[in-house]
Amino acid sequence: MDKKRTQNIIAESRRTLPVAITYGTGIWLLAGALQHGWWLQFICFFASVYTIIHLNNINLLIRIYSRSVSVFFILLGCAATWLFPSIQTGMTSLFSALSLLLLFSCYQDKTSTGRTFYMFLLLSSMSLYDPYLLLFIPMYLILMAITIYSLTFRTFFAALIGLITPYWLFTGWQLYFYRHQPEKSIEYLAQLTHMQWIADYTAVSTAQWCYLGLLTVLFVVGAIHFWLTSYMDKIRVRQIYSSLIILTIYAIVWVAILPQKCDTFICMLTITVSPIAAHFFTLTRTRLSNIFYLVTMTAIVALTAMNLWIL
Repeated sequence: MDKKRTQNIIAESRRTLPVAITYGTGIWLLAGALQHGWWLQFICFFASVYTIIHLNNINLLIRIYSRSVSVFFILLGCAATWLFPSIQTGMTSLFSALSLLLLFSCYQDKTSTGRTFYMFLLLSSMSLYDPYLLLFIPMYLILMAITIYSLTFRTFFAALIGLITPYWLFTGWQLYFYRHQPEKSIEYLAQLTHMQWIADYTAVSTAQWCYLGLLTVLFVVGAIHFWLTSYMDKIRVRQIYSSLIILTIYAIVWVAILPQKCDTFICMLTITVSPIAAHFFTLTRTRLSNIFYLVTMTAIVALTAMNLWIL
């Protein structure tokens, strides 16, 4: 049997998740959650953590006992402290995690019209505030077809209805609110035509570049390891990780195209990279991977400290 190293001891310990939750709570307090009243943002973050825990539990993303998926989500999420004040990014993270939970629950289920409806309802609801989230709609449909195997005419129309429903309901509310000026009821749709498609790299801060660099390194290393060892995982798990890898590449491409909107894609990237990094660190036992683990932990703590300092 291979020797257990620091990364394996931590990954397989039952104390790791409680310690990570305590760490995450401490980071939020240090960032000023109490002083600034970021209660909703704090609730959204830990609701996302619970969703990731549930996602890991029902899909058995790692073939041995480990809470590393949730732990890495907490560590990476707490490193992006500039996102803490935003209710929008908190809700985006939560709705993205829930949508992935629903997506993976539809694996090989061609009758999953209800879950498909709610999945696209979540994505569409957040697009009312950030229309760039609509960019994930085509990729979700592609994943349903090529990795999740749940796309049929029925699930496609369920997705379409889920996509339309928030806009239909919001327009109805706007018509009631502006019943004496009905032309104003659709003014919110103007944001769809005012979306910017010109890259502005000057809008990305140093903290964002560092965070994106960390996510990219973890993704590349984790994805290569998964491709080399995926034969050891069950087919369902392989398809889920393939979906996560495709989503990550897709989000990175959009960060390159629209760097000024990187916070929108960072929410999804944090969720998709966490299982990939956790899979690598939990299932490798080499001296080199252990060194890389220690370097990664140091980088995460250093990045978190830097972002707390400049927050």
